[in-house]
Amino acid sequence: MDAAGSTNNTNLITNRNNEELRKSIDKDLPSVPSSDEDLNYKPENGADSDDDKPLRPADGPSTTTLKELDWLLEEDSSNKDIASIDNDFLDNDFDQITFDEVDDRISAFQEDEFVRQALENGMDLREYALQIEQEREAVQRDLENDYVQQIRSFVDLHSEIQGCDEVLGRMEELLSVFQSDLGNISGEIKNLQERSSRMSVKLRNRKGVETKLGKALQGMVIPPYSIKKITEGDVDEVWLQYLLAINRQMRFVKANQNKPIKALRNVGPELEKLRLKAAATIRDFFIERINALLVPNTNVQIMQQSVFLKYKELHQFVIERHHDAATEIRQSYVNALKWYFHNHFERYSKGLSKLQTITADKTDLIGVEEHGRKGLFGSTKVALKDKTNVFALGDRIDALKMQEQGVILVHVAEDKDQKFQFEQLFRSFNLTLIDNASSEYLFIYEFFSSRDTKKSADTVKSVFQQIFDPTEKVGQMFTKAYIENSYDAVGILLCIRINTQLALELQRRRVPALEGYTNSTNMTLWPRFQHVMSLHVESLKRMAATKSVISAVKDIHPHYITRRYAEFAASLLVLNEGYDDAILINSVQRLRNEFEGLLARMSNEFSEPTRRIAFLINNYDVIVSVFQEAHNRALESELEHVRQLLSIHTGAFVDEQLKPYFGSMVDCVKRSDQSKSMAQPEKGELQRISHEFAQTWRQSLTSINASVIQYFSNFKNGTTVLHAVLGQLIVYYTKFLDILEQRNIGGVQPVGVQTVMVEIKKFRSTF
Repeated sequence: MDAAGSTNNTNLITNRNNEELRKSIDKDLPSVPSSDEDLNYKPENGADSDDDKPLRPADGPSTTTLKELDWLLEEDSSNKDIASIDNDFLDNDFDQITFDEVDDRISAFQEDEFVRQALENGMDLREYALQIEQEREAVQRDLENDYVQQIRSFVDLHSEIQGCDEVLGRMEELLSVFQSDLGNISGEIKNLQERSSRMSVKLRNRKGVETKLGKALQGMVIPPYSIKKITEGDVDEVWLQYLLAINRQMRFVKANQNKPIKALRNVGPELEKLRLKAAATIRDFFIERINALLVPNTNVQIMQQSVFLKYKELHQFVIERHHDAATEIRQSYVNALKWYFHNHFERYSKGLSKLQTITADKTDLIGVEEHGRKGLFGSTKVALKDKTNVFALGDRIDALKMQEQGVILVHVAEDKDQKFQFEQLFRSFNLTLIDNASSEYLFIYEFFSSRDTKKSADTVKSVFQQIFDPTEKVGQMFTKAYIENSYDAVGILLCIRINTQLALELQRRRVPALEGYTNSTNMTLWPRFQHVMSLHVESLKRMAATKSVISAVKDIHPHYITRRYAEFAASLLVLNEGYDDAILINSVQRLRNEFEGLLARMSNEFSEPTRRIAFLINNYDVIVSVFQEAHNRALESELEHVRQLLSIHTGAFVDEQLKPYFGSMVDCVKRSDQSKSMAQPEKGELQRISHEFAQTWRQSLTSINASVIQYFSNFKNGTTVLHAVLGQLIVYYTKFLDILEQRNIGGVQPVGVQTVMVEIKKFRSTF
């Protein structure tokens, strides 16, 4: 009941509100003035209210201005008076609306946020509509006032727009003209491109013709100044350039001689005349310079670099254009340089021969007696009285140092009265030879070679051999003159090593021309070296077979043959380092075998075993000392061999030294160390040996010390032998005490080992 009543009340209120809204909408709304008449309107009651006050600014525009504005905007329907549009809309809208539609409109208004808010607040819609209307009119007046105030700006803007239209019109005309001009220019450019294309083709064709024609003209046209210079001028750099140009023309004419060109036939005879004249001039030029090489004190290498190589193109010209002239130049050069080198090296070899020390002869063999080295009247040779000059290497090995020594200058050495071993002279001569030969070979290769590689190599080899064959013979004769009468094996071996170094140096310089010379020198030196080594071996054999020499050995000190052998073997082995020549090693082995046999024969001359062994120890000790002084790895195997022999003889000497003083004790120990099948020492024998040792051991040590001093005067060797004797005595005595302890011999008080060792220490500083 209450709900139905409430619904009815709501419907009544809604109908009443819709009725009021319709009446309010139907009221006539004031319109926006659109003319002078509307602007001057006044209400009938003559009162000026805020709402009915004319819409004119304080300094409003004149009627004329408003008319101009209406005229400007009469075509723009969007600029109509807003109030008139709204009134017409409302009038037309409300005239057509029905009451059924009112409910729909009211429902739509209720959905509107502002209308719903007004209804919720209980506001009267007529008042709300009136308020809205007033606000709308206020806004409309503000808009009209603002519009009136901006009238002048609109007029100015219109004028500016008209001015812009005029400018744009003129620009349009200009652009139209420009477009037309561009069309004309485009046509002209296209025409120019076509013409340029045709001109490029013509230019390219003319350049091709010009190139071919230019080559033809350069190959056929001979400038008059070139002809004058070649026929009348002297040879210089300008002359050379003109000749090279003419040579190119000759090649061109020869390459095109089969072509039907009349100018080629005309220029041919002229070029032939120039060829003959140039060849004659070049021949005279080089012959004159070659003859200048024969002038004394002329530096050939400077002439080669400053003249011959500078104008080598002239020689290439005659090789190509005039074979006879080239042959004459080459033969003249060969004759001149052959004489030059042969003459200089012959004089140099003779000068070096005068600087040579006296050559070793047969008396300088290792097995020749000292008295056999005396001359006819008993005087020894002064130059070779020191045997180390023949057998010891010493500083002679310095001849192998290629970079540290220069060549020997004969006049300087003569002024200083210097003398040299042959290996130094050999090195100086051959080093000078390979230096000059290397320089000459490189010059010949550069100057006489032609474009034909194979033919050029044969020519270079032929020219070099013709020049240096006489000089090589001088070198071979220089070497043969020495070695044929030389018995200096060390000197010959040094020459062999120097020759090997020179051959390697030629390989490093890439000069194969002297390979035959170095091989020939080797073939000369090696056989002589083998022969001399055989003579040394034979001399030792003869000495061993000579009774007078063997029987003359009375002294246990080192024999002079031993020092010769030690120094000689050390020299040969040092020079074999890095080469390992089997021939040399075999020769040293033969020499060692003969020497050891000779030494054994000499030692047999001593009747006493102790003296015989001491003799061998002294001699082998000398060999060890000499080998050690060499400080060379090549001697290690030989040194080890000699040390083994020395150790064997030292052991034998120890036993011989102990036998007179402690012989019974040594025999007892040896019998105990040997097989059990042998008879063991008896108790009485052990007691007797112990008793004798206790009574005589101090005196025996003194005697042994004196004996060693007598046999070995060398401090180091004597000390070594004495230490070996005393050390072996301690070993034997220690073993003897062990035997006493094992056999449990009573009633014996042996001397203690420590006591003996303390006493032995007193003799360790005897030497």
